[in-house]
Amino acid sequence: MERKNKEKVKILPLAFTPKKILLIGAGRAAAIKAAGLLESGSSIVIIAENKKDIFFSTFPIILKRFELEDSKGFDIVVNATEDRELSKLLWNERKRRGFLLNCVDTPEYCDFFFEANYRDGDYCISVSSGGTSPVAARMVRNYIKAVLPPLPFRGEKGKVYLIGAGPGSLDNLTLKGLKLLNTLDAVLIDLTVGEDIRALLPRKCLKVDTGKKKGAHPLPQERINRILSDFAEQGFTVGRLKGGDPSIFGRLYEEAAYLIEKDIEVEIVSGVSSVTSGLLSAGIVPTIRGVSSSITVVSAHLKGAIYNDGWLSQVKNGGTFIVLMAHSFADRIKESAVRYGVEADTPAAFISRVDTPEQAAVFGTIGELGEMAKKCARPAILVIGSVIKKRFEEN
Repeated sequence: MERKNKEKVKILPLAFTPKKILLIGAGRAAAIKAAGLLESGSSIVIIAENKKDIFFSTFPIILKRFELEDSKGFDIVVNATEDRELSKLLWNERKRRGFLLNCVDTPEYCDFFFEANYRDGDYCISVSSGGTSPVAARMVRNYIKAVLPPLPFRGEKGKVYLIGAGPGSLDNLTLKGLKLLNTLDAVLIDLTVGEDIRALLPRKCLKVDTGKKKGAHPLPQERINRILSDFAEQGFTVGRLKGGDPSIFGRLYEEAAYLIEKDIEVEIVSGVSSVTSGLLSAGIVPTIRGVSSSITVVSAHLKGAIYNDGWLSQVKNGGTFIVLMAHSFADRIKESAVRYGVEADTPAAFISRVDTPEQAAVFGTIGELGEMAKKCARPAILVIGSVIKKRFEEN
């Protein structure tokens, strides 16, 4: 008996295993149905008087007018034609002939409704409008596909990219790094990565903020290593975004070695370092003939919050010294310099918030480091050497 069009249809969500299906018609509606049915792994036979959609140009079709006897042996019959009389006939015959029926655009002649499906590995998420608006169901499905983070599945391991995001500005992100952002399923982000770079990450990408800065690590390194490994074990493409270049005091070796030991593929993407961009943005050229023929990059902060001043013994030999994580040790570096016999009037500069709108450069001498540090914010790099004085002379 035909159901009334205005009757509100209640549905029971079910997931069928692959069935033997007869599809009637070869137009656009049939093409949409066929694509979904093939994706499910079902066996499909198509009967149509002619091929109306290009989807079926190379698809085997029985070219004939449908007859009721053609439904014999099928679990499901789908009428994708506009023939309403055929839908009514099939509806009245379906129980006697033992098949479930779906008729396009006529929910009153349907035993079930096709859902708009989003598949990710072993998972399938389905959206149904109860036959009232398949287009709306597909729109919701597409939205879910766009915003839903990747779902874990068992299969091949994923890959981890250790990406240097450069200091501050998006302009310092390399083209390779930029291209990789859109491929990531999950990403772990350091505090120093700029907001304009974060904004480029896909909306559905899982984002974990490690919040790492000097003296404050909400996620300890061991935990970061495990998260990278866990994501990759689930088959995700994983990014590790680090400010600057990850190979310069970025714990690159620790993370890469841990992942390689877990038999996870790792690729390192170098980035622009504040070691060079910071100096240049402040007008300092680190090597100048006759002034400085060497660059020494050191950290004033070692593992376990240990203060490092051994490098000061080399300052008297000349060259340019670039000291990272030195801001909070300014007074101690000044004191250590005296002990190592470094002249108090040796040129020095703090450059903070490199390549951001808040960048600041404070110039002075080693003997003035304490006061200089008070005039700029962290993170900041310390530069020591005669090239700073040269910068004054030419600017």
